[in-house]
Amino acid sequence: MPRRVDAFAIVSLVLLHLAFFWRAALLRGFSVHSDMCNLFEPAKAFMHEALRAGRLPLWSPYIFCGYPIAAEGQIAAFYPVSLLISWLLPSPGAVNWLIISHLLLAAVSMYLLARALGMAPLGACFSAFTFSFSGYLFAHLHHVSLICAAAWLPLTILFVERACRGRVLPNAPLAALTWAAAALCGHPQTLFLTSLAVIFWIVWRLTQSRRRHEPRAIRRAAAVFLITFVLGLGLAAVQLLLTADLSAAAPHGQRGDLSYITSFSLLPRHLVGLIAPNWQGTPAFNTYRGERYYWEYVLYIGILPLALALIGGASRRGWTLAGLALAALFLACAHGNPAYQLLRFLPGFADFRVPARFVFLFTFAAALLVGYGWEAIARLRWLAQGRRLTLCAVVIAHLSGLNLLHFDRPLAPLAGPEVYTNTPAVVQALKEDHTWGRSLILPPITIWADWLPAGGWAENPDGWLEARIYLPASVPQSFGLRTIGGYAGFTDPDHVPFFSSAIGEAVQAGDLHLLSLVGARHLVVAPQQTISGLPSIAPFTEVPPFTIYRNADALPRAFLVGEVTEAADSREALLATIALARADRLRRTAVVQGSLGGARLQGVPSATLTIEDLRPEHIIVRADSPGDALLVLNERWDPGWIARLDGASAPLVQVDTVLMGTLLPSGKHTIEFLYHPRGLIIGRIITLVSLALCALLLLVGHFLPRRPRPSESP
Repeated sequence: MPRRVDAFAIVSLVLLHLAFFWRAALLRGFSVHSDMCNLFEPAKAFMHEALRAGRLPLWSPYIFCGYPIAAEGQIAAFYPVSLLISWLLPSPGAVNWLIISHLLLAAVSMYLLARALGMAPLGACFSAFTFSFSGYLFAHLHHVSLICAAAWLPLTILFVERACRGRVLPNAPLAALTWAAAALCGHPQTLFLTSLAVIFWIVWRLTQSRRRHEPRAIRRAAAVFLITFVLGLGLAAVQLLLTADLSAAAPHGQRGDLSYITSFSLLPRHLVGLIAPNWQGTPAFNTYRGERYYWEYVLYIGILPLALALIGGASRRGWTLAGLALAALFLACAHGNPAYQLLRFLPGFADFRVPARFVFLFTFAAALLVGYGWEAIARLRWLAQGRRLTLCAVVIAHLSGLNLLHFDRPLAPLAGPEVYTNTPAVVQALKEDHTWGRSLILPPITIWADWLPAGGWAENPDGWLEARIYLPASVPQSFGLRTIGGYAGFTDPDHVPFFSSAIGEAVQAGDLHLLSLVGARHLVVAPQQTISGLPSIAPFTEVPPFTIYRNADALPRAFLVGEVTEAADSREALLATIALARADRLRRTAVVQGSLGGARLQGVPSATLTIEDLRPEHIIVRADSPGDALLVLNERWDPGWIARLDGASAPLVQVDTVLMGTLLPSGKHTIEFLYHPRGLIIGRIITLVSLALCALLLLVGHFLPRRPRPSESP
């Protein structure tokens, strides 16, 4: 009978979520606003294209003159759920189902965790509903990677709970698998918060075991900790090492800086949001008047669920979870918090800003307390008479559901298909030019995270069509446009000054030499943008809301240079590159960081180059040159690239600050450029070994004799 009740409860939760998201599930509307439009939909469009072509989306040629997009993490290039959905569905349908599937995962796994903690099915349902429909998750729907990572927390804690109170094997390896799944979702801060919750749970269970004088309690806790995190790190190594290589090149000057790590902190007045979530208005209807980035300050779980959580926290069973909830709120209120004077030196705390996201742990703990609160009410004697308990359950369920769903609805806007399927006129105009090249796009208005369509995102979700017409952030990637800019969490600080100089020279002085170097064939700018001297050297076309300038001098996909000058570092290389640009010598002379083995070049030869773009990560150049030269590939340099000359390894050097090249001897040769990052090679091996070890541990755990679990509930 209990299994039937559990099955009925789980099916009910699934049906409730599908009923709420029915339009999104049937692709009758598409999730939209903020990062969904500007980052995740373009990323999933690229991912779908890559997977359907039979390759992993490792390198994108569409942003930043080439970018290691898989290393960014948020695209979730190695996350099995994302791979499957992105292969089956083109974006934006893939975004819809990533959100739906992970909210379902959050609900079902929270229900199972609550049941494992001894709750009755109805109390477990209340906990599951409160967590999956919480204000925190819905306010962050546009942060798809955050939602995906957050959904794995209850299941990870479930297996940790079973490992601490029952058998370490197979439960600890299962906890490692779910922790690794969260890691592969690509949201490091949520993974950090999940890890803190796991550590909290293990310490809590260890404390209880020590009080009961259970033998080998410390050994068991240590085993659960090591298996969960060490094996989990190994399982996710293919992503983590790749991201580590990329982030290592990014600036870390703000690490541990108090003003940085406490920015976007929950303020005491934001606690009013527990009972009045939109007391400062809401951007859903363009009435928000609070601190920037509304979604970072949402902690609403519903009025009745909050009351139940308070009742549950006052019960003996809920004391520890109440402590977790209060500690999470304390850490979320980081501004002026003296604890951060010490925490800023700890890994994790020193690396992330937006401490308001500790609300995630508050929401998790409060959702479990909701179930305990209901059970405390259900034990009241006067409710047990007649049908009072049933009536009370029905009233609480309906009022809680209506209250929370009413709040959530504006946070999950759906736009019509035309928002994503409409191809802007400027894109059509750019695609009419079939010559290889990139575009510099300078929109007439700034479209950023807190940009709103007229009336707000709930009142006017189709207003995001306007945002996409302006091609902000990574939106050009949706249409397969190669661009100079884009959005990414990690940028190479050695390259940023080059792009800033190139854009500055063009906009301020109409000097296109640096942009020509990186193949900028089109400048797409606002009509009111006046660029001195540009109309006289570049023909232009008015394509509202842009003016398109065509640069006939843009350098091609690959080219030869007959003279080189060496630079010791990126700063010296940038100064030399700018000097060559101003002297109009970039076509003849290159600035090289690295060694060409003492080769002497013989001027600019008249060579024949044939280029094959087999895929973004594999480019072949067939060359016939009468003399030695430097072959430059017009793709952004990255340490993950390697070169091969006629099948043998060849030195790859950084050219003109941002490009890459290799020595081309005289004669006929085939040069291959391949993106083989070290993190991917090593990480893939570690992940495969960890998968084998995990399978072995699960197999061993399956055949181990079962030990009786402690009968007492937590």
